[in-house]
Parts: sequence; structure tokens; C-alpha cells
Amino acid sequence: MLRIVFEYRDEYCSPKWNTQECVVRSIEECKRIYGLGVDCEYRIISVKKISS
Repeated sequence: MLRIVFEYRDEYCSPKWNTQECVVRSIEECKRIYGLGVDCEYRIISVKKISS
């Protein structure tokens, strides 16, 4: 599992970046769950492998 910390902003919170954290199997899963890149800007801050 991966602990991913990312920031995102969209038309509702722009120009402020909001920070979010998730635990998922892959970066692609994180992007899909949170809709990253669909209607918002995002940047990955950190990715750490954690034991399951």
C-alpha cells in the first residue's frame, strides 16, 4: 500500500491549494478516486510505501 500526500485546486478553491492524503494500492488508483487531473490541477507531494 502507498500513503500519498497531494495538493489540488479547482475553480472553487483556486488559487488556494488544498492538501489531501490517501492510502491506496497505486498512484493511478489515487488519481481515479479523487478525480485528479479531470477538473482540477494537482501535484503529488510524497509517496511512501507502508506495510499492509
